[in-house]
Amino acid sequence: LTAEMIRDQALAASGLLSEKLGGPPVFPPQPPGIWKTVYSGAKWKTSEGPDRYRRAVYTYWRRTAGYPMMLTFDAPTRDACKVRRITTNTPLQALVTLNDPAFFELASALADRMEKGGGTLADKIERGYRVLLLTPPSETTLRELTSVYETARKVYQSDATLCRQVAPTPDQAALVLVANTLLNMDRAMVR
Repeated sequence: LTAEMIRDQALAASGLLSEKLGGPPVFPPQPPGIWKTVYSGAKWKTSEGPDRYRRAVYTYWRRTAGYPMMLTFDAPTRDACKVRRITTNTPLQALVTLNDPAFFELASALADRMEKGGGTLADKIERGYRVLLLTPPSETTLRELTSVYETARKVYQSDATLCRQVAPTPDQAALVLVANTLLNMDRAMVR
């Protein structure tokens, strides 16, 4: 998937995607200190409300300082016309989707979406998988994701400070980790 598609897919799966069309550019969340312009001293002010969740095509972009997440996923730098994109696969891409505040926020929203339907843990995991990939998980995948959940829950139960950084309860925090895992699966990034 292209950089824009990866962001838009995560927005759609989380249920936060804004369908608003047109209008001025928006400033989605990004890590502090990343966007520093050399000449103007302009500051990145993260958009509020639904604008925060608009499609990637509306993201503010300077030729000299593009949106870092998209640059990491091979978006053109826009300093020259490109006929086609060269696609790479680097460890930096995984670091972005695992640690970027915007992706963590989307994983939290996806976990909420998985939780709202109720049911067993398997039902919740399957719901998240289907929302993202439009197909049910295999038994092996479901077993592995359940194992991720159980391991994370034990960690969060033993470390309340760590748990509070993610979600109010160990169960919710573990589900956020599963949602983050879903967003980072190869099938979610490549197809």
